[in-house]
Amino acid sequence: MSEINLDSLKEIEEYRKILELSEEGKAYLEEFPWCKRVVKCWYDFGLYDKLGIFLYNIEPANKDVDDYIWIIIGDLPTVYLDKSVQNGHDALEVYCDLMSEWIDNVKNGSSLEDCYPIPVDPSFKNAELLQSRINFIRKELLLR
Repeated sequence: MSEINLDSLKEIEEYRKILELSEEGKAYLEEFPWCKRVVKCWYDFGLYDKLGIFLYNIEPANKDVDDYIWIIIGDLPTVYLDKSVQNGHDALEVYCDLMSEWIDNVKNGSSLEDCYPIPVDPSFKNAELLQSRINFIRKELLLR
């Protein structure tokens, strides 16, 4: 009997997690009335099952909707961005900026009306939890 290659098993598990995040992103997009269906998806980069940055080619419901949409998904609020974002790194930068704006407004008791909608209770505790994730992303993935 040959020895099992544990590194290969780890890679298979990582691919499975990426596919799961990809499917979650597809389902997320297809919930919106402006997305008829997802045509194709590309994985840019991420962090195992905690974070994935994907670019989706969609069939838009009308000509006013972009045909390419970025999705940041994982163990944090999911966000979609239009095709004006050039790459996955830039998408993650924009994501952090959007989340930081929400965090600052929650902590300062300011209105969230102009913030990207985050489907969680706008509590100080949730803002702190999100802040810790954003700090990690900026330090470890964006290297700043």
